[in-house]
Amino acid sequence: MPDLDIRLARCFAAVLPGVSEEEASAARRDQVDAWDSLATVTLVRVVEEEFGITVDLFELENLDSFAAWREYLSSQAAPAE
Repeated sequence: MPDLDIRLARCFAAVLPGVSEEEASAARRDQVDAWDSLATVTLVRVVEEEFGITVDLFELENLDSFAAWREYLSSQAAPAE
């Protein structure tokens, strides 16, 4: 698993109860009961801290899965290691 995926999986596991790092890559907002609006805000903050970025809140509606977050992060200029 690439470093970005590992780090993002840790973010998901830290924010979403019942989602392990191993299960995180399959996580979707419509399939994870714990992924509510508060979890979304918390996930944004955790990802911002982990990757040293500021998430564009206009993109938030589209960030509804691990895959969408991975694509978003990949599009950002070199996330901090």
